[in-house]
Parts: sequence; C-alpha cells; structure tokens
Amino acid sequence: MNSVFTRRTARLCVASLVAVTSLYMGSNAMAVDTAFVVDAAERESCAAGGACKVGDTGPGGGIVFFDAGTKQSWGRYLEVAPASWSGAPSDPVATWCPEGKAGFTATVRTGTDIGSGAANTKAIIKACGSTSAAGVAAAHRGGGKTDWYLPSKDEVNSLFRKRAAVGGIPAKSLWSSSQSSHYATYAWGQLLVSEGRYIGSYKGYGGMVRPIRAF
Repeated sequence: MNSVFTRRTARLCVASLVAVTSLYMGSNAMAVDTAFVVDAAERESCAAGGACKVGDTGPGGGIVFFDAGTKQSWGRYLEVAPASWSGAPSDPVATWCPEGKAGFTATVRTGTDIGSGAANTKAIIKACGSTSAAGVAAAHRGGGKTDWYLPSKDEVNSLFRKRAAVGGIPAKSLWSSSQSSHYATYAWGQLLVSEGRYIGSYKGYGGMVRPIRAF
C-alpha cells in the first residue's frame, strides 16, 4: 500500500540558529526530524544595516573605522569615504574658510570630540559657505546618503589610528572641522604621519578633504 505523506515545516530563528522541524505523517508511519543549522545567509551585512566591524563597507559605501561599542546620541559607527570618492586620483583641496567670509576672521563655535563633526560642518557652512572644506565634504552623496560631513579633530585622529584597515589614507594632512583654540583665523588639521599630531593651520590654506558619516 502506498503511503500518503504531508509535510509541515516550522522555522525558529534565535541568534542566527534555525531549528527546522519536519513532521511526516502517513497511513502507517510518523517520524519527527529536528535539525539545527547556522543560517549565515540571513545575517544582514554592515552595508545593509547589520552589525559592523572596522574595515567593513558601510551603508554609504565608505569604510568603517570607528565603533563606539554601543549606540550614542550621534550613532555608533563612523565610516570614511573611499579614496576615489571625489572621482579624482587624490582628495580634493579646499580652504577651511574662504577669505571675506564671516567665519574667516571670527571664531566658529565647533567641538573636537567624536560625534561633533556633523554639527561643526553645519556651523562652518553657515559662516563660510558651500565652497569651504566643510561644504565640499557635505556635498558628497556616497551610497545616496546626504549626511556626510567634515570630521572633527578627534574623528580625524581615530581615522589615522585605523588607516591600515581603511587603506587609501594619504600620508599628508587632512582638514578637521574643529576651530583652533589659539587664533580665530586658524583651524585644526591632522598630520597623518603620527597619532595626535595636529597642526593649527591658517583658514585660507588649501588642505585636503575626506568626508565621513555616522550611523
């Protein structure tokens, strides 16, 4: 006699572990099969909104270089635009604030901490316009994101620490979005040759720009 079988499958996903239970029932037999498999395909990538680690590609198409460990007011991760972000072989050059703009001779109120770069960028654009280094960074649209910005002093230094994992970081100086505490016409740049080696640069100086974003 031929048996007629029906199959019902239930899946329970907990911490990437899938319990698959198949119940076979027929006129003369019943068997219960349970298997545990790691469902790696269901784990979201960093770019798709999953957990990230330094060196991963982020949602904006950049490289993750900082993980705060837990969610902060500004986010948890920082990603930096790739070396080719501007379409040129090297990072574009811009002044921190063009001469003649209000922010050139006046102190622009900015922070230096991790997570302060986005607010700094908005303040600089307001005082110095869209052709400033901050304006150039904010105009980036990598990954279709509109929240790129010029990194703060501490954010640039964190980028330096992870330069090996990121790759494509020039051994020169990058503008930060942090106003110098010494002179109103100076802002902080980061010399990417040693950790914590900052330079107070004249705002009219043409420095390299590399955008980052938080998420």
